[in-house]
Amino acid sequence: MPRLSATACVSVLALMVAAPGIAAPAYDFDRKELEAILDDLVAWLPGEWSSYPQIYHERAVRVPAEGEHDDWYRTFARIDAPQIGEYVFYGQINIGGRDGPLMSRSQVLYKAEIDMVRQRVLVRGQTPKNPEQYVNLQDHPQLWHEVEMRDPAQIHCDFLWHRNGTQIVGVLDGPTDERRKFGPGTCNYTSAQTNSEFMADAEWVLSPDELWLYDINVMGGQQFIGRKDRTHIRLYRARPYRCEVSDARGKRSVDANDRGYAAEATGVDSKQIDWQLLRARFAAADGSGLDEQLRLIVATPAAMKRSPSGAADELDHATAAPAAAAIKLDSHGVRIDCRLADKFPPMPAD
Repeated sequence: MPRLSATACVSVLALMVAAPGIAAPAYDFDRKELEAILDDLVAWLPGEWSSYPQIYHERAVRVPAEGEHDDWYRTFARIDAPQIGEYVFYGQINIGGRDGPLMSRSQVLYKAEIDMVRQRVLVRGQTPKNPEQYVNLQDHPQLWHEVEMRDPAQIHCDFLWHRNGTQIVGVLDGPTDERRKFGPGTCNYTSAQTNSEFMADAEWVLSPDELWLYDINVMGGQQFIGRKDRTHIRLYRARPYRCEVSDARGKRSVDANDRGYAAEATGVDSKQIDWQLLRARFAAADGSGLDEQLRLIVATPAAMKRSPSGAADELDHATAAPAAAAIKLDSHGVRIDCRLADKFPPMPAD
């Protein structure tokens, strides 16, 4: 089947919204319900999140037609910034893991509040002024009272959160009918820089342990952010571990996380062996579906470097319950003992 262009995707979206008998569901939340949604946003969003379990599944089971999803390590923190608002969050994306490079323009300040008119929790986000001064802002509370949004008057789109079952969902929204002409969950305006129409389509789905992100940006009919297959990047909450490693090079302590942290070791005959701590959904033992497990894996270097064979180069692994406080493995001349830590250390500086 031929793939639709970005322009065609937008046109199809508009037709679907305009078609008779097709409409988004209605929600009716009172003040107390909105307060509960805001409470859950405050409780669930802060933390560190990784998309690596999604990538592992794609390598081990099936790579999507468009290829693997992006390897994002995303951090959110609630910060004390009364100059912005009462409920303020800071977020950033590191590429390829916690110690990976910062994604350009990924630093965002978010202000949350209750909007009784629209019966939603309203979140508005924008990059900070002088963002280079606020990298890893979550680790620098001395800067929280001085950080500011770049230009709040130029925020064109709102993010509206509601509850759907046991999860809360944020969808993009233009503040007027003219600014959501592509339907619910979208926002459009004319870019001052290019004088072209900008359209965004977004949905975030948040639960205590998962955050699914769908973001599409189109400028002048050409999509430049998001996947053509319009699927979510699936992020999973990471937990900190402290691992004691013994191999041919000696003993050392390593700060790790359980969503795909990987490092090198030296095994028998001085051969390099990579090891990985991964909490993800693996093929179920009974052969049907997926079960979440915590695994400590030793593998050939190819298995950890985006090998198309994915888990096929695995040498050995230990398994524990998803919430296990400890896991260890002694294999191929490498001994690893990982235990749950109280908190993450500060993010590595660039």
